[in-house]
Amino acid sequence: MAQQQLGLVRFSQEAWAELQKVTWPERQTVIRLTVIVIAISAIVAIYILGFDNLFTFVINKGVLNQPLGSPTPAP
Repeated sequence: MAQQQLGLVRFSQEAWAELQKVTWPERQTVIRLTVIVIAISAIVAIYILGFDNLFTFVINKGVLNQPLGSPTPAP
């Protein structure tokens, strides 16, 4: 058990030493890149949503000849 604790302590010390060597980006860079990722993700989501709706319309109306919208339940 003591061997495992020493291994964990050594791992933690080495991990901390490596983290000290990292060149971290500035706060403004992180914010700017985060906004870019969110914007691109939103654009891709809208693109996929648009084509999904288009394909659904084409398949339902053109190929299957189904009416648009959901059917009303019977009373």
